[in-house]
Amino acid sequence: MTLSASKPIYIKYFIYMWIFSVSVFTLLGNAASDIWLSMTIVIFLLYCYVEKEWFWLRKTWFQVSFVFWIWLIVTSLISQWPGSSLEDSAAWIRFPLFAIALPILLSRHPKARNFFLAGLIVSLAVLLIVLVQERINNPDAERLYGTWGQSTKSGWLVLGFGLPVSIWALSEVRKKPRTVLWAVPMVALIYATAILTGEIYITLALTLGVSLFLIFSQSSFKLLLSVGTLGIVGIFTIFQLVPQVAQRFQYSLTHRLPWLEGSDYYVPWSRGLEIFQRNPIIGIGPKNHESYCNFISEIASMSTTACYPHPHQLYIQTASETGLIGLTIFLLMIFALFSELLRGKNWRALSLSTTSALCLLITVLWPISTYSHAFGQHKNFFTWLAIAWALSLVASDSNRVNVGKS
Repeated sequence: MTLSASKPIYIKYFIYMWIFSVSVFTLLGNAASDIWLSMTIVIFLLYCYVEKEWFWLRKTWFQVSFVFWIWLIVTSLISQWPGSSLEDSAAWIRFPLFAIALPILLSRHPKARNFFLAGLIVSLAVLLIVLVQERINNPDAERLYGTWGQSTKSGWLVLGFGLPVSIWALSEVRKKPRTVLWAVPMVALIYATAILTGEIYITLALTLGVSLFLIFSQSSFKLLLSVGTLGIVGIFTIFQLVPQVAQRFQYSLTHRLPWLEGSDYYVPWSRGLEIFQRNPIIGIGPKNHESYCNFISEIASMSTTACYPHPHQLYIQTASETGLIGLTIFLLMIFALFSELLRGKNWRALSLSTTSALCLLITVLWPISTYSHAFGQHKNFFTWLAIAWALSLVASDSNRVNVGKS
């Protein structure tokens, strides 16, 4: 069901331009991208009010996410530091709301999907230009930050935008083989951009997502060979042009993977697990990791490094700050998300859209990952953008968004 022809045409073009503007807002920084996400929700809720469409409130995964949100607020209120904790927990519901909003807005205006992808591609192109300039000006830098200075890592944008674009490009090759002439070079360029940032996890996560799609979609040997060859060429080229990146990747793979003691993430992961063991049922409340670490001398003394604001791991932070109850609800939400993608489908013969959606979800929710903050804005914008896009792919593929089911 789409908006009737009697609706003002300017509404359609406003939606197109707003969806495309993700490129502008994201490049401006964390706060701006959060404004875009929040305003998308406002536009969506106004649309639902006018059209009287509230069927999405009965989606299982959203209902579970709502229960998780309530639990976040409860754990914040009963924590030792409720004031700061409530800042993140009260606002967290915007992420699942956004994952509901974007697919429905895109389904009501099918051409908006093209504007959305165009916005992602423009962001990646601008970021690549900025990264090259940054590398030229600072050739010895270990990692690059793009347009945000020291606040947000550029690698997150490469993964958050680059993975959906890469999977979309490769799915186009499956539909029209001739598109390989631009699709595979685009994926290789995105991969080279990830390497250029110097972020090892981002590069590995992008590799995981693309590899999963190529395998699960049963891509031809020629496509596998093309992507693999250009990927290797991209790695070799970057390493030759920027030997500092090669040295960083070599050292990271041997010493700085999160579970290795030499890693920057080993200490926050260990502290997070210790906090969970001390507070296994209800946790310490969102955003309280640093305060609790400083409060308990045994945890602070686990390392000479200062206490971190969070454990840098999605599931460890969820466990330590919301306890077993919160972790269980969160895992149920993830299970419900996967069920939403697979509902009514033959899992032995999945369509390209469903396969793409599954690969996106697996990659962004993969447990072996570093994570900035489980409940704050930071990386959550890119994670939930990928989730929203995955849900929109399934909605488009099935040609049903349960409109009017009441």
